[in-house]
Amino acid sequence: MTTTDSTSASSSVDMQPDVDWTQRYRLRLRETLDVLVKQPGPISQSEMQPLAAERVPLNDYDLSVTKSGAVRAWNNLGWLLTTSFEHTGWLHATADGGFRATREGADALGHYPDPQALYDAANLAYRDWDSLRKAPLSPPPVDPSSEIVHDGSGFAHAMRAAAPVLAAWRAGGSALTSAADAWGGSAAAALKNFLVDNPDPDGPMTGLDSDQARLLAAEMWVLLVGPLSDMVGSTKRSRVRNPLMQMVDLPPGLPWEMSAHLEQGFVHGGQALVATPWKMLSSFANLLAHWHEQAVEVRDAVWDDPWSFRDLAAEAPGVDPRVAALLCVVVHPTSFTTVLRPTDRAAIVTALATDADELTGDVERDLKTVTLRLQSEAGGAAVRYEQAPLLQAWSEADGRRAWLVRGEVDQQNRVPTWMRQGIVSITVGKLTQLPKELSQKSLGDLVDDHYGDLQVVKREAKKRDVLSFALGMSDGDLVATVDGGALRLGVVQDEPARLESIGGMTLLRRTVAWYPDLAPEVKSLSGTVRSRLRFKGEDVLDLTEIASALRHLRPEDEEPARPDDLEDADGESLTDGVEPEEDQDEQTQPEVAVLACDEEVLAARLHHADPSWISELMVSLNERRQVVLEGPPGTGKTFLVQALIDACELTDTQWSIVQFHPTYSYEDFVEGFRPVTKGDEAGQLTVMPGPLKRLAEEAEKVPSKPYVLVIDEINRANIAKVFGELYFLLEYRTRPVELLYSAGEQFTLPPNLFIIGTMNTADRSIALLDAAMRRRFVFLSMGSEEPALAGMLHRWCEATSRPTALADLRNRLNAEMAKRGLDPALAFGPSYFMRDGVETPAALDRLWRRELRPMLVEHHYGKHQQVDAWYPFPAWVRALGLDAAADAPVDEAGADAR
Repeated sequence: MTTTDSTSASSSVDMQPDVDWTQRYRLRLRETLDVLVKQPGPISQSEMQPLAAERVPLNDYDLSVTKSGAVRAWNNLGWLLTTSFEHTGWLHATADGGFRATREGADALGHYPDPQALYDAANLAYRDWDSLRKAPLSPPPVDPSSEIVHDGSGFAHAMRAAAPVLAAWRAGGSALTSAADAWGGSAAAALKNFLVDNPDPDGPMTGLDSDQARLLAAEMWVLLVGPLSDMVGSTKRSRVRNPLMQMVDLPPGLPWEMSAHLEQGFVHGGQALVATPWKMLSSFANLLAHWHEQAVEVRDAVWDDPWSFRDLAAEAPGVDPRVAALLCVVVHPTSFTTVLRPTDRAAIVTALATDADELTGDVERDLKTVTLRLQSEAGGAAVRYEQAPLLQAWSEADGRRAWLVRGEVDQQNRVPTWMRQGIVSITVGKLTQLPKELSQKSLGDLVDDHYGDLQVVKREAKKRDVLSFALGMSDGDLVATVDGGALRLGVVQDEPARLESIGGMTLLRRTVAWYPDLAPEVKSLSGTVRSRLRFKGEDVLDLTEIASALRHLRPEDEEPARPDDLEDADGESLTDGVEPEEDQDEQTQPEVAVLACDEEVLAARLHHADPSWISELMVSLNERRQVVLEGPPGTGKTFLVQALIDACELTDTQWSIVQFHPTYSYEDFVEGFRPVTKGDEAGQLTVMPGPLKRLAEEAEKVPSKPYVLVIDEINRANIAKVFGELYFLLEYRTRPVELLYSAGEQFTLPPNLFIIGTMNTADRSIALLDAAMRRRFVFLSMGSEEPALAGMLHRWCEATSRPTALADLRNRLNAEMAKRGLDPALAFGPSYFMRDGVETPAALDRLWRRELRPMLVEHHYGKHQQVDAWYPFPAWVRALGLDAAADAPVDEAGADAR
């Protein structure tokens, strides 16, 4: 049996273990590597599987499926190829490039002819790789009085990854293979010209013919992404591997030591830079081309003189200044800081320089002077300008700052307890004590120690939260939080952060005087304020840009309640009402959030015959999480969704609605570049999340609560373009993907995020959803053929004391449309007739002339002259007695004057 069609896979239920499985899958692994070595280029997984099956045929056990539904043989093969074999350096595998064997992989086949020996060698190398990427490394010592300090394991790892590449650049040659001149002038020119002609190439850089230039691009990526702390290691390695995928000859592998060091970093590049990879690579290519144009003595000088390197990078045409700054800190780390934006460097010097600093007017030199002084004041510790409290010291602020702190965490709402106790808090794991002195270094080291198991991106985010909370907040700053659907405001008091351990949780807390009676609904606030009250993954968010608007919300005659004014603060715990952790099963996962409501009450409100349709909707939502409501116009699809949200008692922060239209894009829906104003830099572009990403990040923080994204008119947009890689997530929610603009960020759709779409089946000007989208959603019809929905208009008329002849009028109109051969999807829904005053003759006349008749004319295009004869609407109104439905006078505008 050699078939690879997953539809032929048998269930793993009652499947007996195969005693030859281990021997067979290791043989298949070796044969697959041999297949890849013989390929002239990369191949996809679907191309690779039948070739592997020819070498080692699949039996029933191989074709059985795992608990995740994957075919056992391919699940096993893919895992081993992309873990031990890839990290050993024997192959490259990237999402957009497929699989490609390396020279080291070919050598391994010759060195280990036995499949077991090959497997053991790869497994051993993988363990070494895994240990090294997690290893806490110490950077080399420097003199803090004359050299800039970059501390931490991330710096040590990044510089070890960069070292062989920097040596290859300086001496010529290549860091990945000894038989190449990757850093020579011809490779630099070839790469530069390719990027000029292809400013936004695909991942594997299809069309670049020079193997030397491909090697150069890969090694450039090591220097560009290796230092970044806001990009995960897997993405960094993918960037390095991609140029190698389509080399003419077998490419070199990524050495396992270099691969491991790419896991960490020390420079916060920022989304605006990280999301523009080809601009970064093009900038580096332009810089290198300019470097090759210089005399040998000039090129030699830049390695010894940091300011010569800075000047050469600054004068090179077509180089992004942030890329130039990044390379400066990689090449000369003891002379440059990790602040990449020129305006930020200038702002730091302006804000933090003192009269004691001997300034020269050269921003980079002056920044080094300021940094050396701050290092001395910190006892020789590294200075991080992008973290609190230094960030707040130099970034612009009008008076006191404002902060947003997440109150709904750890499956509970802490805000009521905060207000009773006069505090605010964040969770900091199971720490036992704070450092004697709270400083950027001591707290940063604490987070590194406690959260060392996290990816560097998440660890740095946690560090920003802790530093902002403990060092960024100061006496008099505003604190905002969201309590259900209400905004709460308080004022930070002049007391240091304290550590408190309760019920197995460790919390960092600050004293806050809250305004006890101030609780405006978030949905009632201005759009600017409301949008900033949404978290984007952080627990602590700087809101200083809207501090003035928040201050205006405070009552003029009310003082915040200080902690010692609160009578019931003593003896309370942040975990009141929550069982101590020792009494809970630590392995118990939080229950998956469900949408629930009183189905009978909601059905009655919507005038359904019974709750059966609502019950089916709720079951579909809770089982599949993705539902589309489809039906003719006027069936009340959007109204029903809003009624459902009200019935489920969702707060304003738990749901969001978006309207799709033909020009709606991925950038609108998921994330994209948006202009922001910072200081004098109006219009600077940065990556901003769209409604889907914002709501998904909120849902991930509170897994016990349901969140709903409503997509109105879902079929009016180009679905494939809008959803992008989310097509995959709609089917595999737990599998992370890397978003288009947030390079390095792993994104998933949390299980407590529900997506409800509405679709008008009568709109023929747009395409219906494709089969792939239909497979990912449950589609529920809201047409009148649904038993529970039939007669809705009649029941509404009875409930509102309106003539039931309105329902008869609609039925007659739709029956005539069917008689004339129109599709049932074009029928008029009941909501056309469910309006205040619609039963008056004047209102019915307007309804006919302005809404119903124009649509019928369009439906009968080419025979529109006969519409009035086929649909004698005024005569039907008279025949049903609706021409005398109201005896009250009607004003000139036709409105019912009763």
